[in-house]
Amino acid sequence: MAATWKKLAFSDDVILKTLLTATGDIIYASAPATPAALPIGTDEYVLQVATNVPAWVDPTTLPVGSHALDDHTAADGAVDFNDQEATDMVLCTVAAAVNRPASPPLGQIIWQTDVLSAYICTVVA
Repeated sequence: MAATWKKLAFSDDVILKTLLTATGDIIYASAPATPAALPIGTDEYVLQVATNVPAWVDPTTLPVGSHALDDHTAADGAVDFNDQEATDMVLCTVAAAVNRPASPPLGQIIWQTDVLSAYICTVVA
């Protein structure tokens, strides 16, 4: 008979539920290894970080500006489209399923020419 083992956490390794006092509270680190709770914000307010501390801010007080899709580029080259339409997108093209990368980055999109379809990597094992 096979056994399944699961590591139990020590009390110093868990964040107590009592830290959260209201629906919508958010846990963040106020210092290394120091959990803190940010109370739920006012309706329509947005979360902003200033000097490494999150805070709720009235969005009407934020500077107005513009941004481009690649302003959201992650270190791995991924782009958060932030509900924007993608135009002139460049995809990795492969001839058939056997030509797909064996270990692609999560979220990579490819165009497969034999079936004229796009595929996205959703799991990397």
